Amino acid sequence: MKQGDLVILAFPYANMAQSKWRPAVVLSNERYNKHANVLLAGLYGNKQPFSVRIDNEGVQHGKLRKESYIGLQNIFSADKTIVRASGDALTARKLEEVISALKKCL
Repeated sequence: MKQGDLVILAFPYANMAQSKWRPAVVLSNERYNKHANVLLAGLYGNKQPFSVRIDNEGVQHGKLRKESYIGLQNIFSADKTIVRASGDALTARKLEEVISALKKCL
């Protein structure tokens, strides 16, 4: 799993009793991912307070169903065993934009 990969995982609902398969972006780098859970940011259909817009021009293989937003307000850690690769990833330019926006949140 590499930084910038688009992945799918089961996001829990607020009640933690159910979950829904949702896309996310891997934020942590490969060195980190070898030794720990992965750090992720979810993709949302609506603009979030701290988010980066993404469309098919921002992904390597253009597999997004619709314009989305990478939400940086809810970064989370997940065990690698529950993360499924989607086969697509952010372009280098879009990844730079996401990392830059993330740094502004710190």
